[in-house]
Amino acid sequence: MADVTAPDPLAVAVEVDGVIHAYSRGWADGTIYDPPVPGALDGLRRLMEHRAVFVFTSRDVGQVTEWLTGRGFTCRTGYDGTFWNERGTLLVTNRKLPAVAYVDDRAVRFTTWPDTLTILGAD
Repeated sequence: MADVTAPDPLAVAVEVDGVIHAYSRGWADGTIYDPPVPGALDGLRRLMEHRAVFVFTSRDVGQVTEWLTGRGFTCRTGYDGTFWNERGTLLVTNRKLPAVAYVDDRAVRFTTWPDTLTILGAD
């Protein structure tokens, strides 16, 4: 039986590198060196009008937060909850929280294990 006390995971998770930050040189020295991916900032703002949005990253969350606030976003870090449902503020985290969708440039959409192994060249 479903847990009816937990809120629906309304959030959309958006990865930083390759989705928001252009990431043209890969990890490089760990800094965020590129401008935003074309359309990324407007896309985030539009998405935030409809959903709670959190940004997930393996980078230093403080560095990502500074980069995003420098581009006009209100950000939050240090969230200990399970679900992110706050609209209008980007949560920047290195935790994978529940979401209705994960936007990532390196994602593999899972359908079946045989299909996944084929996509990853491990069949």
